[in-house]
Amino acid sequence: MAAPPQERAVDSKPYIRHHPVLGYEYAPDTVHELPRPGGGRYRLRTNAEGIRSDRTYTRARPVGVRRVLVFGDSFAAGQYVSNDQRFSELLEARRPDLEVINFGLEGTGTDQQLLLFEEVGRHYEHDALVLMPFLQNIRRNLVEARAAADPASGAMVLIPKPRFELTPQGLQLRNVPVRDERRLAPAGLGADDAIVPGRWWRRLAAQAPGAGWLKRQVGRLRPWEPFPEYADPKHPAWQLMEALIERFIAGAEGKPILLVPVFYVSYLRQQMARNYWDRFQSLARHPNVRVVDLLPPFRDLGAEAESVFLEPHDCHFSPAGHLVLANVLERELAAVGAISG
Repeated sequence: MAAPPQERAVDSKPYIRHHPVLGYEYAPDTVHELPRPGGGRYRLRTNAEGIRSDRTYTRARPVGVRRVLVFGDSFAAGQYVSNDQRFSELLEARRPDLEVINFGLEGTGTDQQLLLFEEVGRHYEHDALVLMPFLQNIRRNLVEARAAADPASGAMVLIPKPRFELTPQGLQLRNVPVRDERRLAPAGLGADDAIVPGRWWRRLAAQAPGAGWLKRQVGRLRPWEPFPEYADPKHPAWQLMEALIERFIAGAEGKPILLVPVFYVSYLRQQMARNYWDRFQSLARHPNVRVVDLLPPFRDLGAEAESVFLEPHDCHFSPAGHLVLANVLERELAAVGAISG
């Protein structure tokens, strides 16, 4: 039954359209100049296949060209930076013999990224994969709808998505076909709060005077763990994440995979628990998987380290962050033989 009008909202991002399996996708052949948090604008363009790119790609890899596919959420997609400022385009500009097809799709979980690989990405001939799981994806993977801000009204809406359930028989896909609807989220919920109810008090605490200083002092005694699901290798949320990535690995059919966990700026500002690294690093037991740690190259920037994010206006990578990421991935892709050294 349709919800009454006052209980419905529209996610009006002009470059997004519904997809019955993925939940949503980029609309093909679209160009938009969009506002950037803190001022300025950025350019988002998609090609005829609905990939965010200024160019088109053939399914068959061109002769003499190496090709890498990238999967992730808004950090991989380059939220709030123009296409030509993203790490994928920077890598292509450096190497005429390299194609980097960036399938990053904002707001998605690792489950949706897996489906995007299986539904679309695997049909593009490639030499390597880059998977960039944002730490919060361990929670996005658990639900059939996630909270996000409606860009038109600012209201929080619930965006339906597919979901996998880990059963004794393996991964079972649920909530497909995905409904084409947006419902207003319950009052008081912020982005992704629908995934772990009861976290509202953390937002209030973070806004209190001196909260940042207090976190740093406490962190010296006990590193803060915002995602305790990573602390236990037997936690159901991690076991689901692990199963999703292992299905990626199986689908790669032996091709190299760079697994690049992505985190918030807080991991640069203060002492944070590194349980997530232990979990993702455990997947290096697969011979074709190389796990990449972004913390050292970011910290090597010293006083400029926080410039890799769009802080204080937004949590995503800045153009400077994409440049560092391009440097790291170029080195790591050479290390696994996906490109020449």
